[in-house]
Amino acid sequence: MSKNENMERPKLKVELAPVDKATELIGIIGLLILIALPIYFFDKLPKTIPRHFDANGEPDGFSGKRIIWTLPIIGIVMYVGMFWLNKFPHIFNYPQQVTNENAERLYTIGTRMIRTLNVITTYVFAYITYSTIQTALGNQNGLGNWFTPVFMILIFGTTGYFFYKSISKK
Repeated sequence: MSKNENMERPKLKVELAPVDKATELIGIIGLLILIALPIYFFDKLPKTIPRHFDANGEPDGFSGKRIIWTLPIIGIVMYVGMFWLNKFPHIFNYPQQVTNENAERLYTIGTRMIRTLNVITTYVFAYITYSTIQTALGNQNGLGNWFTPVFMILIFGTTGYFFYKSISKK
């Protein structure tokens, strides 16, 4: 797609349906959880905590406890960035040409996908943060061997679902 084609697309404000508002609320709750976890547990953490997990969810790297703030900081930046990005659906890539007739439908689907991925990412970060804390405290051992496949299914399943919706004519 050329840059000119992107500029010729209609620029519409996508109205939020109740499901979109609910998704935003769920995301904000997840963001608050992501921030609250290290605040609540920081003083209880040992000096060294897991900083990385292998593909099986086992800790394989350790750092000082301040590393616990990494995912909340990245999560805040990503959440705000994706929230802001959703204001400009005309710049997204779509599997078909955007026209005046299909722009509203495609923009709604595109923004809904970004919003959903934002929520998934936020809760995955919250889970990783929680598991890091619990592993450091000796209450669990890593993320669990199911973490990677479930995460992949969530991300690719969501993307595939919205891709299918955007190519279907319904």
